Amino acid sequence: MTQLKHTNKARLLLLKLSAVSIVTALSLGVGSAPVYAQALPMENDTAIHVQPVNMRALHDQLSLTPDQEVQWQTALQTMQQGHSSERLNADQMQSRMQTMLQQPILDLSALHAMHDKTAQQDAPLSDQSAQAWLKFYSGLNDRQKRTFSDAMRPQFENIAHHPARPYDPRTGL
Repeated sequence: MTQLKHTNKARLLLLKLSAVSIVTALSLGVGSAPVYAQALPMENDTAIHVQPVNMRALHDQLSLTPDQEVQWQTALQTMQQGHSSERLNADQMQSRMQTMLQQPILDLSALHAMHDKTAQQDAPLSDQSAQAWLKFYSGLNDRQKRTFSDAMRPQFENIAHHPARPYDPRTGL
């Protein structure tokens, strides 16, 4: 049962990461203003839940030309490969951290270095995905851009209203 919960959580995380990667890619073209919008007040503690983008349905709605289809597949594969590598890096970091946490005296320098190394490994992956999605988006016509924008708008709104996090929850740093 625990294995099933972890599998479902992993799938949900993958969907969220997919949506976040697309939103990140598009935010480069749209501008960063929505990303830095004011966070919700502290007394308003209600979470905003946005459904992940159904990429298959969006793909069907776009009615892509053969050239656009190639760009779509390239962007999708780049994003999936990036997510796969990021998950592998996170799993490796987590297993190394578990080993480090068993030591009687924590080596905070090593923990921090490990976190930095993982962040450096992941940074180019996100950029590659963003560039692939930007290239795809620039090849769309106005009708397709409107359809794509309508599908992504809830994701942007969620980011714009998401409170800032003071630390990385995966590592606690």
